Amino acid sequence: MKQDGLMMLIGRTVIDADLTQQDAGLLFDGKISLNIYNNFVVEGFTANDTKQLVGAKVTNVNETQDAVTLEFNTGVQIAIDLRDCAYTCPEAMQLRVPGCPIMIWN
Repeated sequence: MKQDGLMMLIGRTVIDADLTQQDAGLLFDGKISLNIYNNFVVEGFTANDTKQLVGAKVTNVNETQDAVTLEFNTGVQIAIDLRDCAYTCPEAMQLRVPGCPIMIWN
């Protein structure tokens, strides 16, 4: 199950972030990256100030058929829409972990 892959983000620290719609990305310690291509909503700060996310740790991941929500220790939440109507390219998200196969949500 893909959620197992996302669970490895719990406890990870964001070292860089770009929350540009349709081409967002989060880089975590350990060279783990999550690219987000679907529509998403950020709560807890304005998307114009994504550098506030640097240093935040993932505290919870919730995945349903319709959405993935990442929660951070700073109170920020990122909700990624996985419904068909939210697709902007062939894949919704991509998780890259060194030494592991790339995980794709589509």
